[in-house]
Amino acid sequence: MNDVIEFLTEQYNKGLGYSALNTARGALSSLGIRLESFPAGSHPTVVRFMKGVYNLRTPSTRTTETWDVNKVLNHLRKLSPVKTLTLKDLTLKLTMLLGLTNAARAQTLHVISYKLSKKTSSGYLLKFNSLLKQSRPGFDCSSLVLKAYPPDRRLCVVTVLREYLSRTKPCRKDCDDSLLLSYVKPYKPVSRDTISRWIRVVMLRSGIDVNRYTAHSVRAAATSKAKAMMVPISDILKTAGWSQESTFSKFYNKTIPGQNTFAEAVLNM
Repeated sequence: MNDVIEFLTEQYNKGLGYSALNTARGALSSLGIRLESFPAGSHPTVVRFMKGVYNLRTPSTRTTETWDVNKVLNHLRKLSPVKTLTLKDLTLKLTMLLGLTNAARAQTLHVISYKLSKKTSSGYLLKFNSLLKQSRPGFDCSSLVLKAYPPDRRLCVVTVLREYLSRTKPCRKDCDDSLLLSYVKPYKPVSRDTISRWIRVVMLRSGIDVNRYTAHSVRAAATSKAKAMMVPISDILKTAGWSQESTFSKFYNKTIPGQNTFAEAVLNM
């Protein structure tokens, strides 16, 4: 017992927070260390020690708010008609629309295959040339289905993609299998970090605080708005590639600025 507490105290004195120490506690139990018939991490003394750490170094909470998707949509509407856009603006618009309409990571957009993707009667079927982060047995995430959006062609990802494919076709080489290419010569496939930077550029142009929100926040913004618009939770989980609702609830379900709070909803007549 003394050795375990001394180890945790030493890590605490090095500046580790509650979360890191909790991981260390779990590791002790995983190693099979037992104290008085308890797994080391579950011994009452260790549990009491961790409560003290929590009180002294309470972990900072994740932001409970995300950015308003409507700000980005208003900016994307201004990038119309697509035939008049520069290749740079066309690329940025397509990247953001792909991210928003599919709650997609930058990694997902990075591995979209140009050669395997094909046009369908209602839009496009985009295939991947590599596994996704959420790929797992029993879950099909081998493609993205893009459908046209007739209510507003300015936000139709199919319209933007069609123009992008037409514009970039002369730039593609036989060996280029990535959908997204750089918008400057020699028009090579871009990295995942570049795609993240493109998303941040659109966010910045739309008035989103990029010092507070990363490119990955697109997933939270898109899925939170979908939930606010009463999209079934099963559809949200399927689109984002989550198997459990708890993942969405814990990490991605955020408050959108301007939404009614609980009190406002109760008091609304």
